[in-house]
Amino acid sequence: MEEVVEQVQIENETVQTQDLPKGEYKKLLLKNVLPLFKKAEADDFKELFKLIRSASTLNSIYIVLMICSTLLATVGLFLDSGPVIIGAMILAPLMAPIVSLSMGVVRNDAKLINDSGKTIGVGVVLALLSAALFTLMMPIELHTSQIEARLQPNILDLFVAIFSGIAAAYAYSKEEVAKSLAGVAIAVALVPPLAVTGIGIGWMDYEVIMGSFLLFITNLVGITIAASVSFIILGFAPLVRAKKGIIYTAVTMIIVSIPLAMAFSEVMWQNIAQSKVSNQTSLQLSNQEVDYKVLGIEKDRSGGVKIEIEVTSQEILSKDNMVEIKKLLEEKLDEKIQLQIRTKIII
Repeated sequence: MEEVVEQVQIENETVQTQDLPKGEYKKLLLKNVLPLFKKAEADDFKELFKLIRSASTLNSIYIVLMICSTLLATVGLFLDSGPVIIGAMILAPLMAPIVSLSMGVVRNDAKLINDSGKTIGVGVVLALLSAALFTLMMPIELHTSQIEARLQPNILDLFVAIFSGIAAAYAYSKEEVAKSLAGVAIAVALVPPLAVTGIGIGWMDYEVIMGSFLLFITNLVGITIAASVSFIILGFAPLVRAKKGIIYTAVTMIIVSIPLAMAFSEVMWQNIAQSKVSNQTSLQLSNQEVDYKVLGIEKDRSGGVKIEIEVTSQEILSKDNMVEIKKLLEEKLDEKIQLQIRTKIII
């Protein structure tokens, strides 16, 4: 009786085989060789490759979207409008060829690299021309907070690009999460820095051009190397084939990281200096007590420290009072400073 029951259980048992390794990956495992990363089979990424190659191709849709998204971003920058700039980020088609470039790098695919590079290059030129021409037609030169925010990239911006590159590669490889690409585009913000560079070209402002274009290069390099590594881990390219491209991209990222690290050290210094001079909001002078607020603190090109403050008092400040304020702030900061004072008199 027990034997009959066992027979029935075996006959009713269901074995699922669709998730078992196949092809070369199966052969490797049968030889007791465990690869560092899983190898995706050709059937697994046939559709992904079609999408990647399509995204690397320059076409009229890409050109129209690139121009429209750049002009929208430029208007948003002049309006100082975050929502308008976010709309431009979603509309921008620049993320797709960058992800294609990443796949070309890891698979050492010269055609894919060339097509993606050409598409990215045309997009960059269109963005710079569109923003520069729009700026030349503007009768004002307005440095809004949205423009200023893209002039001093630091190492944190590189981390944003890296995490966005990982997310983009994963979203492309998983059809069910492809809808997350809009969020990735918003996070990394590729077009607004290009629009600011175009504005700088229209103004002929070297600092605006260099700061904003460094941010774009940071995003481009960070996304490329992060997406490349992600594709390797996901099994879309063997590590041996990808080694050369990864090394070149990594060297580029290290070079880009140098000015970013310097900018980050400047941000850290500003934060420490701000906390030193702002640890209290009032100063006791010889003839009165005044309240103050730090409006800005930075190092000038000669290495000195410039501080701008707003002082609120009940009496008009004399020159001696201003000298007193300067000495008290120098004691707090333990550095010689160049002080700019705005005064508010309470009657």
